[in-house]
Amino acid sequence: MWGSDSKTETKPGPTLSLACPFPDQAISSIKFASFGTPSGTCGSFSHGKCSSPKALSILQKACIGSKSCSIAVSTGTFGDPCRGVIKSLAVEVSCT
Repeated sequence: MWGSDSKTETKPGPTLSLACPFPDQAISSIKFASFGTPSGTCGSFSHGKCSSPKALSILQKACIGSKSCSIAVSTGTFGDPCRGVIKSLAVEVSCT
């Protein structure tokens, strides 16, 4: 989880790093992506009341076709779908 307030905005946020388990694989699809208040676990994630509409397309552009990818987890990257709420990023990918 990552919170945005006046104290944390000046510090870099976390970075999401994704990689396929085998060297000959590449990320083939983003099965789920939500920045905001997602819930669930891998295989059964769901969007919460707060969810950035940009998350899926940002991750698709950054990761599909690559063996690995990294992206900054911040409101600067995904926008701020709900001010004052602690946000998290949930992502599920497939590798082939």
